[in-house]
Amino acid sequence: MSVRKKFVYTALSLSLFTVPALSACGADKASEPTKAESSQKDGSMKENVKSMQKTLAALQAGLDKKDEKKVVAQGKKLNDQWLSYETEIREKYPLLYTDAEKYLQPLYNEVTKEKVDLDKIQEIGVQAGRSLDQLANAKKAAAKTSEALDKAVADYKTYVEEQTEELVKTTTAFTDAVRANDAEKAKFAYGQARVYYERIEPIAESFGDLDPKIDARENDVSADEWSGFHRIEKALWKDGSLEGMATYADQLDKDVAELQGEIKNVKLTSTQVVAGSMELLNEAAISKVTGEEERYSHIDLVDLAANVEGSQAIYHAILPALTDKNPDLSNQLDTEFNQLTETLTKYKQGDSYVAYTTLSKEQVRELSQQLSSLSESMAQTAEIFQ
Repeated sequence: MSVRKKFVYTALSLSLFTVPALSACGADKASEPTKAESSQKDGSMKENVKSMQKTLAALQAGLDKKDEKKVVAQGKKLNDQWLSYETEIREKYPLLYTDAEKYLQPLYNEVTKEKVDLDKIQEIGVQAGRSLDQLANAKKAAAKTSEALDKAVADYKTYVEEQTEELVKTTTAFTDAVRANDAEKAKFAYGQARVYYERIEPIAESFGDLDPKIDARENDVSADEWSGFHRIEKALWKDGSLEGMATYADQLDKDVAELQGEIKNVKLTSTQVVAGSMELLNEAAISKVTGEEERYSHIDLVDLAANVEGSQAIYHAILPALTDKNPDLSNQLDTEFNQLTETLTKYKQGDSYVAYTTLSKEQVRELSQQLSSLSESMAQTAEIFQ
């Protein structure tokens, strides 16, 4: 779950990202929006983006005057706007959404720090402005479809369903141990269940009502609403007691089962699949390397490895189409995935990984750089839609 949400990459050409979401395989044409409805929604989105551009301009004015209070206020306002508009943008332009998210998320992180770095905010703000400009000027382009892309979507959907089935099983093992008050067994099962959730995280996060229930961290939601994996994680590793956790275990079972039902019915598109891979890598490179995701258990490397595996599953799904279009990029991605896997392997300990707190700043930086580079390379796969 993203740091700033309650429930990323270098500048590429505009044409690379102005590809639309392809119609889901076998979708009923009668359910498709009319041209008038589509135009109206597009206009609404553009107005929302324009509002964000005005807020960013106000933030820039604050930077010019070195008015820290104004910068912080406008940065928080920009985040609130993005949270209000992002669902529509993500559905309409998933790759452009992912690009904007890469800069808007760290910008918000910077303005909420105790010590605000105006120079850093200036640097991120320039890239955020570029991303918003792309969204403001985005136009729907004719989608390229092929049997290879259709098969990629079908193969990835199968992968997600298989991972979700394992998520249900491992979550049940975890919650059974919680209800039995077996802390050691629960700690072991927790790590196993987290793998399957992290592999399908982009899909899980698309269900805005379920993701906060399952994956919210402390302070992501109000105390009386906090539930899910991390609520029990805190009880296990910080509080040292499972007293009262049976209720949360029961709710987690229900929420994960509901997620499985939603995933069975979800209709994916090619661009959403690729954007999902970028989101996994971006979030890992930006927020998860901070160690905040698993702040009590410190199994962040388990999450990071699962994110990479989930992204690689997407890469393998689109590989036939990509190899036909750009074999050099395929080779580059093979190399980068292998390098990152080798780096993670250095930290293996038995069937799991060492505690994230044992890594040095240099080791964390290496992981972050490799994740960012891989995300940029995955972004280039958008060319297979053109």
